[in-house]
Amino acid sequence: MSNVKNIFGDITVADILQRINNIINQTSYITSACEVLTTMGDGDSGVCGSPGNVMGEAKANALAGIVQSREATNQHILRLYEKIYDDLIRLSEAEQAPKENMEMLVE
Repeated sequence: MSNVKNIFGDITVADILQRINNIINQTSYITSACEVLTTMGDGDSGVCGSPGNVMGEAKANALAGIVQSREATNQHILRLYEKIYDDLIRLSEAEQAPKENMEMLVE
């Protein structure tokens, strides 16, 4: 199977793999979000008897959400690569089978 074969109009397999690669390498937003979180203060309620550091927990939760979302994306990409790999193996085996059958007939 050629990596330039059109599968949906003008989109090729190579285009799809490049787009996946762009997603994998697109991490600047994570760095930016982490930098913003580290520059934020922890806050002070200023009111007697109320919780003090409420922003610290919110920042930790925000950072956890960022990491969890990115890891979910990575897991989806890995599953897609596994499917592509399995499809390529099946295609290779299907292409190899007729060659082996022809070799048997020639012998």
